[in-house]
Amino acid sequence: MGDQMLKRVTLPSVLSGALLVSGCAASLSPDPAFQDVALTVQARTGKRIVWDSGSDEDQRARSHIDHLLNTQLTAPRSVQIALLNNRDLQASYANIGVAQADLVQAGLLTNPVLDGSVLWPYRPEAGAAQIATGIVFNFIELFWKRYKKAVANSALEEVKYNVSGMVIDHAAKTNLAFVDYVASRQQIELFRKVVGSARAGVVSAQAVREAGNSTPLDFEQQQNVLTKAKLDLANAEAALASARERLNVLMGLSGRQTKIWRAPMRLPSAKGGTSLFDGIERVAVERSIELASLRQKIITLGYKYQLTSRASLIPDIGIGLEIESTKAKEEKREYEAGPVFDVTLPLFDQGQAKRARGIMEIRQAQDQYWAMGVRVRSTARLTRAELLTAHKTVMYYQRAILPQQARLLKATTQQYNAMQEDVFRLIRAKREQIQAGRGYIDALRSYWRARSNYQQLKSGRLPNGGGGSIMVASAGAELCRNLGDGLIRRRFVSAQSLRCRQRI
Repeated sequence: MGDQMLKRVTLPSVLSGALLVSGCAASLSPDPAFQDVALTVQARTGKRIVWDSGSDEDQRARSHIDHLLNTQLTAPRSVQIALLNNRDLQASYANIGVAQADLVQAGLLTNPVLDGSVLWPYRPEAGAAQIATGIVFNFIELFWKRYKKAVANSALEEVKYNVSGMVIDHAAKTNLAFVDYVASRQQIELFRKVVGSARAGVVSAQAVREAGNSTPLDFEQQQNVLTKAKLDLANAEAALASARERLNVLMGLSGRQTKIWRAPMRLPSAKGGTSLFDGIERVAVERSIELASLRQKIITLGYKYQLTSRASLIPDIGIGLEIESTKAKEEKREYEAGPVFDVTLPLFDQGQAKRARGIMEIRQAQDQYWAMGVRVRSTARLTRAELLTAHKTVMYYQRAILPQQARLLKATTQQYNAMQEDVFRLIRAKREQIQAGRGYIDALRSYWRARSNYQQLKSGRLPNGGGGSIMVASAGAELCRNLGDGLIRRRFVSAQSLRCRQRI
């Protein structure tokens, strides 16, 4: 032994126990974790998702997509197609598999180290070679295994929250794109009426001019109106093509699929009363995926801090067994065996920097959690205010502006028939009615966009990245803010101690 020792072997009992413990690792299949995400999405959006792997369920999903594409699309149908067919979403599901693999890896022990050496004597007559073999096993990892699995399991929960949020965000984007596309189609119809009205104005101006009852300026003004109307129509047609392609991308369509689907010509009228929009602030906080993900992040960091703190106090210990054989000249080979161990001496690095980093990461996550609670509440209030304003605007158009323009056109027509108004005044009245219709379409688009943002918030995600800057104080939120300090002192974070959902 001594200088000749180059090989170490773990004790058979320890090695067999390590293999037994390592064999109890979690499954590599991410299907259970993905099903959790699918259930969350189903509960919050009413839509299902499928991770495409070539199974029978995937074939049924593709058949369902073809069926939806061959019917007139609605906003819910377009969202369902997007959630089943978009490849970016399919790519994001791999994050679940990565986190599941990390969980399995955390449950595995480091492979034992096998080494050996053969030493030949300097003088051939001194004897045969000396042989040393051995294997060493990091014994202390048996104690850290459960802490590593706790970190990896908490990280997997974070990933599940994040993927659920991505799916809900994609559903909201698709819904908004559908609203924009239908609104663009409705505007095309209106702009064509504007062009028709302007063309009629030019014809009338030409006739009046030939009769000598108008100036060249009147004719040029009508011609200018027609030119601008044609330009608006061309811009609207370009916007419609862009909106359709944006919706194609979100739904994951290509080739023939992009051409077969059709959508309504008009947006539906505003629905429901304003009482439906009450209580959104409480619901947004309770269902916020951002807050849930940050809570889980604090738990993960707490487990990491616990592992770092304990691992820095207890050095790595390796144990094993060494076997050495020697043979002198004309003598039988002799064997020596015995236990060996190695210990990492914490002389310089005692984990102080890692512990300080862990404390800072936890405190940072606490502040992020607090800030997100403020942001969610502010966004909820702002989203409700925008929806109420959009709803009132649509109602005002429906009850006042559009009926008034219709009455004005009717009265102008009567005056024209009685030869008390000229044709230009009649054309102008018709154009004003069309412009009012254009404003109504814009208001209706704003309403449905605001309603989509409202539904996204109810599903647990901040629309368009959220907003808000109003500080909200509560005793419960202060409790959550100070929670991490106590956890650091105890060096342990439990899910039960982070039930602050109702207190933000």
